[in-house]
Amino acid sequence: MLEINKEGDVFTIKFTRDDISEDFLRRLLTKFRIEKLLEKSKMTKEQAWKLSEEIKENWWVQNKDWILDKIGTENKRK
Repeated sequence: MLEINKEGDVFTIKFTRDDISEDFLRRLLTKFRIEKLLEKSKMTKEQAWKLSEEIKENWWVQNKDWILDKIGTENKRK
C-alpha cells in the first residue's frame, strides 16, 4: 500500500512497514534534508568538490590504521 495526499502545502505519505524499512526511511529523510540545504547554499561546484575531497582525506587519516589493521587481520585468517 502506498498513498500520497496533498493538502495545501503539506504532503502526507502512507505506507506499510512491509513497503519501506525504517532504516531506508531515515536515510531518505537525511537525503531530503541535505538536498534542501544544498538548494539554499551559495557554494559553487568547485567549492563543493574541494570540500568533499577534504572530508575524504580527513576520514582516511582518522580511519586508515583501523582499516589497515582489519585488512591485515583478515589476510592472516586465510
